[in-house]
Amino acid sequence: MFKINNENGYDINEKLIQKASKALSKIVGQKNKNFYAILNFVDIETIHEMNKEFREKDRPTDVLSFRMLENGLQTKINKKNYPFDYDREEKKVFIGEIFICYDVAVAQSKEYGHSLDREICFLSVHGLLHLLGLDHEAEFERAIMFDLQDKAMEKMKLER
Repeated sequence: MFKINNENGYDINEKLIQKASKALSKIVGQKNKNFYAILNFVDIETIHEMNKEFREKDRPTDVLSFRMLENGLQTKINKKNYPFDYDREEKKVFIGEIFICYDVAVAQSKEYGHSLDREICFLSVHGLLHLLGLDHEAEFERAIMFDLQDKAMEKMKLER
């Protein structure tokens, strides 16, 4: 589940984004009700600064993820397994934050010829997979991560 921060008032479909989170959770064998992530929508200047500060890349990017958990997909996410990450107020485990650049998402949806909803859901799923411990630096990791992204998009009928 996402707690969505959209202070700039961007045109996003929050229900569809939550549905993407739920679809991916099912695919990876996690219970969506047991965890949450904060999903922030930011402008191009903000993501550029963040990318420069945290990744030492002096350019904007589409999505950044900041993971809280150690094991991710290897361990069921619940209060018992992550007692120190359990948020008593939310009654869920906090797994991290995702930042999506709305401006880049708009440009990429046009470039790839699909809807903005599809692009934002894809970036949300991509960021969530990072929070769950997956990466795409090595070829074998990339294949796993991209396969899971594709399955989530197919489940939601948001293929390219």
